[in-house]
Amino acid sequence: MVKSLKPNQKNNQIKELFFVINNLFIFVTAAIAVTVTLIIGSHTAHVDNSPFPYWQHIATFTILSNIFLGLVAGICAFTVIYSKLKKIAIPHQRAIELWYLTATTAAMITCVTVVFFLAPARVSRGGNYLDPFLETLFFLHFFNPLLAAVTFIFTTKNSTISFKTRFLTTLPIIAYAIPYFTCVMVLKTWPDFYGLTFGGRLYITPIVLVVFIVVSLVISSVLVKLRNVLQNKLSVIS
Repeated sequence: MVKSLKPNQKNNQIKELFFVINNLFIFVTAAIAVTVTLIIGSHTAHVDNSPFPYWQHIATFTILSNIFLGLVAGICAFTVIYSKLKKIAIPHQRAIELWYLTATTAAMITCVTVVFFLAPARVSRGGNYLDPFLETLFFLHFFNPLLAAVTFIFTTKNSTISFKTRFLTTLPIIAYAIPYFTCVMVLKTWPDFYGLTFGGRLYITPIVLVVFIVVSLVISSVLVKLRNVLQNKLSVIS
C-alpha cells in the first residue's frame, strides 16, 4: 500500500521541484547568455560606445551579477538534487537561503537599474526603450532576475531574516562599486559607462554608493516580506 503524503509534505515537494527546475533554467540560460554576450558580441550589447572589446564586458555589473546568480542557482539546484538522490535532508538550508537572496538581490539591482534608469536614458538619447531587453539581454536584464525573485518568494523556506543579516545582500554592490569608481575616477582606465559619476563629479560617488546600498536593502526586504506574507496566505488556503 502506498502511503499518502500529508498536504504539507506534498506542498514542500512541489516547492522543491519548482526550485530545482527554475534554478536549472537560470543556470543554463545565464551561462548561454553571458557566453554569447561576451564572446560573440551581439550588436545589442548594453554598453554604448564602449572602447572595451566584447570579451571585456565582464567588467559590467550586468554580466557579473548574472554570473553570480547563475552559479548560486546551479549550486542550489544540484544541492537539492543530491539530497534527494541520497535521501537525506537538504544540507545548509540557511546558507542556501542567504546566498540565494543575495544573488537574487544583485540581479534585481540590474533589472531595476535598466528598467528605471538605463532604458529611459537610452530613450532620451533618441534610442528605443526596449533595446536593453533584446536577444540575450532579455534574460540578463529582465527574465532571469524576475524568475529568481519569484523562485525565492514562492519556493524557499518561510523564515525570519533579520535586518542585520540582510546587510549581506549589499556585499555584491559594494564589491563592484570599489573597483568601478577607482578605475573611473582615480585610475581613469574605464569610461563611466553607467554614468554614475554624473560627468566626473567625485563628490557624487559616495552618494551613489549609499543609494545603491539602500536599494539593495529595500529589494531584499521586499523579497523577504513578500515571501513571508504570500506563503502564509497560501498555507491558510491549502
